[in-house]
Amino acid sequence: MNEKLQLLRQRIEHEDNLINQRLSWLVASQSFLITAFAISLNAPKEFFSPRYEVVHQRLLHLLPIVAIASILVLMLTLFGAVSALSALRRSSDLITTAEDIPIHSSTLIRWLGLSAAFGIPLIFLAFWKVLMTALG
Repeated sequence: MNEKLQLLRQRIEHEDNLINQRLSWLVASQSFLITAFAISLNAPKEFFSPRYEVVHQRLLHLLPIVAIASILVLMLTLFGAVSALSALRRSSDLITTAEDIPIHSSTLIRWLGLSAAFGIPLIFLAFWKVLMTALG
């Protein structure tokens, strides 16, 4: 077995795991922020202290901004991971012999596999954009 190729496989698996972890972070953080937004939006006025009226209004406007900022930061890390995977696959092409099992799929299959990594953040971005538009 090609030892260098085995090491590249391990690095590719590591980058794939990082993508999965980052998507999990995104979904968890967005769930938290959506819940916070919904609770803030539906809080009964009679429980508001007049002192916190401004804070409540700012919170309603800041939560979508924080959510969008976190999505954009996460998307940067996803682009970094995809770039790292691309570089690793190019490296594998240089050291693969005829006897080695390919370590990556076709371009179409790879992009289909990454569709969630790019689609989920875009869905959340659209969600927050619609909410921000509704807030005015």
